[in-house]
Amino acid sequence: MLNFKIFLKNLKDKIDLKKKKLFIAVSGGVDSLVLLDLFFRIKDLKIEVLHCNFKLRGAESEEAENLIKTICKKHKIILHTKSFNLRKKSSQQIFARKLRYLWFKKMLKTNYFNYIALGHHLNDSIETIFLNLIRGTGIKGIKGIGFKKKYLIRPLLDFTKTDILSYAKNNKISWIEDSSNINEKFLRNKIRKILNKLLNNEAYLGIKTSVQILKDEYLMINNHLNLIKKYIFLKKNRTEKILSVKNLLNLNPIKSYLYKILKYYYFNNIRTLIKIIISKSGKKINSKKSYFSIKKKKKHLILYRNKKYEQKNFS
Repeated sequence: MLNFKIFLKNLKDKIDLKKKKLFIAVSGGVDSLVLLDLFFRIKDLKIEVLHCNFKLRGAESEEAENLIKTICKKHKIILHTKSFNLRKKSSQQIFARKLRYLWFKKMLKTNYFNYIALGHHLNDSIETIFLNLIRGTGIKGIKGIGFKKKYLIRPLLDFTKTDILSYAKNNKISWIEDSSNINEKFLRNKIRKILNKLLNNEAYLGIKTSVQILKDEYLMINNHLNLIKKYIFLKKNRTEKILSVKNLLNLNPIKSYLYKILKYYYFNNIRTLIKIIISKSGKKINSKKSYFSIKKKKKHLILYRNKKYEQKNFS
């Protein structure tokens, strides 16, 4: 169930709203307009609206922008709009997403705002899990969408699409339906159609519980990895790190540990990493694009940053 009281309590449990300034990203669809309506009800909170018009849906795109303008004018809220003319034909959704978030980041910095609120909900998170499973993923990919990532927050993640539609109906909120959401050339839309047939409210609640457990376990794994790094890295400075081969070989499963520990340095070929661990002294491998190198030296691996990539934080 979604109502203002529950929404506000959930939000305050996760972030401090005092003296904060928030942008609300609004597309014109029901999710973002319900989110905006909920934020309208919070007293003494500075909010403004961001809207991207990619002009991909013809009259539908213009209707969405006009609706948002009307709502913002009615509530005396400042609206920032940005129009894009996408010429890139392939991966249009991915390209549009990249442009949108680049603009969001710029707006946040130039206006000194704290957060940008997005309208993602529980169904979106579950769709993302299945999307990642199909593409191949670990716990990070099946724990769903997070509430907060840097400056982005998603206050509707605890609520289903049904909750949002019910709120919109009860509060007489108008919106523009995005016709691209039913276009099955996009894999996410195919997944959505299947899930809508399979899942009921009870199933969503069960998945919601599972997602929270996975998020906690992901945090536990990261805490464990921080301890393992202290065990592996014997010495480090601004230019290199020394890894113990003996300690690496004690790890099980070693392939998973190697990936987790060294992916930050662009080493993702596990077979190559295994080979250098068991190789003779003097052997060397380069990371992707040769940003970093690893050299075998007796019982140690020397991880160092190449001059080409000196600006990379070597922490």
